[in-house]
Amino acid sequence: MNIAVFSDIHGRILLCFKLVERYQRETGKYIDLILQCGDLGIFRETSELDKATKRYAQIDSTELGFQRLFAKPHKEAEEVLAKVGCPMICVRGNHEDHTYLDQLELKTDEPLFSVDCYERIFLLKTGAPYGFRSGADQVDLLGIGRIGPPTGETEKSKDKYIQEYEKKRLEDIDTNLNVDILLTHDSAKDFVIEGFGMKEIRTFLDKNKSVYHFFGHTGHPFQKRADSNGVTLSIKMSDFEWGDGSRGQSLKADCFGIVHWKSGTEHSFEPVKESWLKEYIPYSWEYL
Repeated sequence: MNIAVFSDIHGRILLCFKLVERYQRETGKYIDLILQCGDLGIFRETSELDKATKRYAQIDSTELGFQRLFAKPHKEAEEVLAKVGCPMICVRGNHEDHTYLDQLELKTDEPLFSVDCYERIFLLKTGAPYGFRSGADQVDLLGIGRIGPPTGETEKSKDKYIQEYEKKRLEDIDTNLNVDILLTHDSAKDFVIEGFGMKEIRTFLDKNKSVYHFFGHTGHPFQKRADSNGVTLSIKMSDFEWGDGSRGQSLKADCFGIVHWKSGTEHSFEPVKESWLKEYIPYSWEYL
């Protein structure tokens, strides 16, 4: 099983699927699943944008990619999706329309639910285990969405912060639950920066010790290192955006990676570094 991993897409969903299609075409290796670490940019209406997304969208309209291409059918998206057969599974970031996602989540008891008009993008509920199968292979996933409130925050119930019902769901998880990949938006508490991160992620990793932990949010470059639990390989994916500078900048290094998964003892991860990634520059990638 081959699993593509991205983080902090901020509306550039079509570009993710384009890169997966290009990877398949260049390597001959089929991608079974796409995982995305939050801040997908799920906004159906401009009126629902948060302040940061609204500000960035004025500079780069691709921040509104969900609204333009995935909230209702669009020929451009349909043509790309026709070439990529796999689903995308994501967790909530802090830059999403949580009111819309809450409405969808309440409609199902399943661990995940579709958020787009094509039913190709699925949101994994916080603390709800999910087994994804492809052929004879299965990978067991668990997601923890949103972010932890910073030190001194007085309004901890804001919808961008982990909610009480999600904390309860995490508390109820059996310590014997097998989790191969933990997918989160925030980092574990104190893992990247002292005092930064979500304590619930730290607690889960100490208790359940997944094989991999993928996350984003911090704004830091790619990082791969062993977690303090001695088992988990924690990987911070680079934000899915271009470097600072001219319009001809390439995507940030290590913003796209592949997990080759057979079992909990037979697996590997590698960032995608192919030279053709440099072709996907701002204001022209949509035409490739």
